[in-house]
Amino acid sequence: PEVVAREPLSHPKKAVTRGHSCVACAHRKVRCDGQRPCSTCRKSDTPCLSKPVQSARARRARTTRDSTATLTTTPSSSNFVETTVSEHLPTLTGEEDSELDFGPIPSTSPHSMSVEGLLFGRSLINLSDQHPTASRIFWLWSTYLENVNPAVKMLHIPTVQPLILNAASDPKKQISAPKQALCFAIYLVAIGSVPQCIHAEAERIMDQPINELINLYTGLAQQALVNACFLQTPNFITLQALTLFLVAQRARTDSQTLWQLTGVAIRSAQQLGYHREKALKSPSVSVFQAELRRRLWWELTLLESFAAKQCGVTSMLYSRSSWDTNRPLNVNDSDLHPEMRQISEVRGITEMSFCSARFEIGELTMAYTSPDWQSSQDMSQADAAIQKLQQRLEDRLLKYCDPSIPMHRMLQMFGRGALARIRLTLRRHQMFAKSGLSLEQRDCTFLLCLQLAEAPNRFAKDPTIQKFLWQANAFFPLDAFMFLLGEIAYRTVGQPLPAPLETVWAEVEKSYESQPRLLCDESNAIYNAVRNLTLKAWEKSKSDRNVEQPVPHFIRMLQSKLPNNRAVEKASHTASESTISPGNMTTNTFDGSEFDFDLDSLDTSWSKIAIPDDPEFWEYWQQFATDVPGLPII
Repeated sequence: PEVVAREPLSHPKKAVTRGHSCVACAHRKVRCDGQRPCSTCRKSDTPCLSKPVQSARARRARTTRDSTATLTTTPSSSNFVETTVSEHLPTLTGEEDSELDFGPIPSTSPHSMSVEGLLFGRSLINLSDQHPTASRIFWLWSTYLENVNPAVKMLHIPTVQPLILNAASDPKKQISAPKQALCFAIYLVAIGSVPQCIHAEAERIMDQPINELINLYTGLAQQALVNACFLQTPNFITLQALTLFLVAQRARTDSQTLWQLTGVAIRSAQQLGYHREKALKSPSVSVFQAELRRRLWWELTLLESFAAKQCGVTSMLYSRSSWDTNRPLNVNDSDLHPEMRQISEVRGITEMSFCSARFEIGELTMAYTSPDWQSSQDMSQADAAIQKLQQRLEDRLLKYCDPSIPMHRMLQMFGRGALARIRLTLRRHQMFAKSGLSLEQRDCTFLLCLQLAEAPNRFAKDPTIQKFLWQANAFFPLDAFMFLLGEIAYRTVGQPLPAPLETVWAEVEKSYESQPRLLCDESNAIYNAVRNLTLKAWEKSKSDRNVEQPVPHFIRMLQSKLPNNRAVEKASHTASESTISPGNMTTNTFDGSEFDFDLDSLDTSWSKIAIPDDPEFWEYWQQFATDVPGLPII
């Protein structure tokens, strides 16, 4: 790659004309002499870049909008900044997006700090020769449309497709930094969405192994974001690129990094006013632009909520008092165009239907897992809200689904399965409390958790919907999976499981096959707990059956991870101790203190562990990890 030169270049002198300051002088608000390089840039040894000239059409359109825009608030109003900023947000399509085409803003001195350098790198690198060949760009774009677009409906395809065609026709042609960042983000997420069953075909087309491709385009997408100055000068296109980049990294990067980067994206969106419906309804923002910004904001909202749960913290967006952006409408891309004045929602299946269901379910989940609701724990209110949502989804979307269409079948599975997940999440504190669930309730919960664990395994085996597996794998029902293992490990004699043990272990094995993180992720303490709990459950199963069973491959892998198998021995010892006689058995507890929560007496050091979601729930599971020598408890 070619590093952008920072030495001054020599050009013939030009007459100074009004409005032709270079980018650096305009940014620093100093007078520019109009030469290239100008005297200021020569002194500071920075690139002297000309600001692109706005087209006459764009100037006329902006003048018309500005003449009709009025401020309805005064400078003393709390919404004045949001309203003022929104009225000066750049337009996003056609010729008017020339405002977004500025090159990277140079540093004010050779030694000034690059904010992006704190995250991805420092140097600006020319990526024009890093685009794939035309045939590969077409394949990547087709893969994006097939695998990603239905599940993450963030881009307006008729608007973005010309950009892709432009990159394919002549990658070395001048493409603005924000648009180039979007191109590389699309390439990355498309490669990451390729299902295992067609890896060979993808590697043949791209002439490189999938893992190497993912690493390559992760680096290129990062560099493209750096080139676009995504932190210093965020705009709609760079924020789209950053969001797609984070979506691609959701199941690959560690939870702490993902959470921090989603926070960056949220702050950028707030800076642009996307979190306020009032800003999106400003006279300077068209109906078309507002709808695309709603799509982007809601995608970021769910992404940040997901990342926060993975880190065991509360989402910064759990309270709707901090944002009020309406949910995007259930409409096709063909229903949206830049000149439209109004838009109505469509009843039935559209290109947006899957995301529409995701957003509505996500909104309910955030509302009923927030600290505000957890303080009241009004289950009747939550159950009523879930029931209403289920009926709304059936009437609005699910009854129109055709199971023969892969996207429709995915929508049905997600819509009905997600509501079950919400119910399970809201009762999580009861699932593990000593006096929480009766044996009958535990049996019902066990069967529900088994169904939730089976769903992604069935998903992985269905060839027609494997193209969406990249999305499903990010939302593995870990809580349900752990409940199954806990029941196997700690049920006492006389309390048989409500499903055949062989069936349960078959699903556990499939889960380990389809979720590599369960076996390999060493960065998150909860996965260590899952692995140790799995071994406890296996040893308990062996002792209960008194029959020598062949050891599955995933169990051997787990055992090999433990030093000298000491934890396995301890697991076996613990499991045998948990088997008590029927005469001493109780029907509404697991194994005594193992499931008894007393938050006031918890070891304060446990609060420092990066574990996801509800501390009351995860605190129990952390007890398993403490049995493994060498696990960090900090």
